[in-house]
Amino acid sequence: MNRRYIQWAAAVGLFLLLPAACSHTPAAPPSGVDLDQVLFLSGWTGSGTVRLNNGEYREPAAPDSAADLVIQATGDLVYGEVGGSPAAAIVLVTNAGGSGTFFDLALLQWQSGQWVNTDVAELGDRVQVHAVVIQGSAIRVDLTTHGPGDPMCCPSLRMERRFTVQGDRLAESSASAAPESSSAIVGAVWKWQRTRYSNDTESVPSNPEHYTLQLLAEGNVGVRADCNRAGGVYRIEDQQISIEITHSTMAACPPESLEQAFIKDLNAAALYFIREDILYIDLKFDSGTMEFLP
Repeated sequence: MNRRYIQWAAAVGLFLLLPAACSHTPAAPPSGVDLDQVLFLSGWTGSGTVRLNNGEYREPAAPDSAADLVIQATGDLVYGEVGGSPAAAIVLVTNAGGSGTFFDLALLQWQSGQWVNTDVAELGDRVQVHAVVIQGSAIRVDLTTHGPGDPMCCPSLRMERRFTVQGDRLAESSASAAPESSSAIVGAVWKWQRTRYSNDTESVPSNPEHYTLQLLAEGNVGVRADCNRAGGVYRIEDQQISIEITHSTMAACPPESLEQAFIKDLNAAALYFIREDILYIDLKFDSGTMEFLP
C-alpha cells in the first residue's frame, strides 16, 4: 500500500472523528429524581449535608444518646422549570430527638448532569404541609402553621408561603393567610386533572371532561365518572370537606376507565383549598391530593 494512500486514509479517519470529539450535548435530566443520590443541605448535622438511604438519614442525636437525629423526605416531589432549567422541590422533615418536628423546603436544580440541592428554606416546627407547587420562578407552599395562642401540637392558621428562586437560592417573597369561602367551590363544575398519592403514584384521566365534580348549594353533589353519572351528599366546615357518593348508574365503562379510582378518592375527601384557580382536595390519612380545574 503506497504512502500517499495511507496518509489520505488517516486524514479521512481523523475528519470523521472530529464531530464526536468536539461536540458536547449536555445530559438531559432523567424522568425522576433518585433522592438517595442527592447530597442534601442540613443545618442539623456537623457536616452540613446528609445523604438519604431509602429516603431517610439517621445518626445519634448526641454522643452516647439513645435518641437518633432522623431526616426524611416526605410528601410529593414536584417538578417544574425555573429560568428555562429543570427544577424540583421536596419537603424534608427533621426529628432531632426531642419533641420538635422541623420542616424544610429543599430546592433541587439540574446542574452538570446531576440533581443538586442548592438551597433549603425553613417552614417551621410541627406545621402541616398540604401542597407544594412550582410556578414560573416561584415555589408556593400551602401549609397550616401556628396562629396566635396555638399550642405547638396544634397549628390552626392556613397560609401560603411563596419563595422566589434567585439563581440557586430561595428568597421568601410573601406569606399570607389563605382563608377559603365555601362559595368559591360551590356551583362550579370541576374537572379532575389528577390524584397524586403519598406512595409516589398518581391517577391521571386521559379526558378530564369525563370526570367532573359539582357541589350544589343544597348540599348535594353531582358527579360524572367516565361513562356513569353519580350523586350523593357533601359537607363543608371551614377547610374540612366530606363527600359521600350514594348512588350511580351502572354502565360498563372501558377497562382503562378510572371510574372506580375517581369515586374512591371522592369518598376519601378530607380537606380542600384553592390556589391559582386549582381546587385541591386532600384525602384522608394524608394518602393523596386530588386536583381539579373549573
